[in-house]
Amino acid sequence: MRRRTLIIGKTKQFICRFGFTALAFATVTGFSARSASAQDFTAKLNGFDEIGFIQGPYTGAILSNGTATARLHLNRADGTITYTLTYSNVGTTRPLTGTVTQAHLHFGKSRDSGGILVFFCSNLGNGPAGTPACPLNSGTVTGTWTKASVVGITTQNVNAGDFNALVEALNSDTAYANIHSTGLPNGELRGQLHPLGQHESEDR
Repeated sequence: MRRRTLIIGKTKQFICRFGFTALAFATVTGFSARSASAQDFTAKLNGFDEIGFIQGPYTGAILSNGTATARLHLNRADGTITYTLTYSNVGTTRPLTGTVTQAHLHFGKSRDSGGILVFFCSNLGNGPAGTPACPLNSGTVTGTWTKASVVGITTQNVNAGDFNALVEALNSDTAYANIHSTGLPNGELRGQLHPLGQHESEDR
């Protein structure tokens, strides 16, 4: 009887010990999976990084008092990217003053010009359904991108609705934010998106 009781006791210890280990492993694995499916990206925009728009002339750098920051949160599991674009004093630098017309995320490297992947905002009525209006000179715009937000770029082999193309552009440092104004329609402020925390010297 004593031997049987001892065996049962050891069995319970084994179950408790390894059952707890399995539970802990499952918890960590689940947390890791959720972490892997979420990423954050950021960009600082200014006129010195501007070069012009793919459909317009090459402008080179722009002298502008405007500044901006863009922050993105990718949720792969949900197939969404939430964004916040904040800018100030855009279109206020003489002589080419004006107001913001539209802002986008483009498909291109830091010194290239590429097509529009998604809209942050627009005052021209040319964005997908649900595109918010842009503050005129200073303000913050927020929103969420899904596959329906992705604009096709036929010359760069991107199909409309290809959310994976947007994710791949972000993860390969091949996406930049661009803010356009009436005075500088080809772009006044620009900045390359990087994973949050990555050094941003590549923007210059």
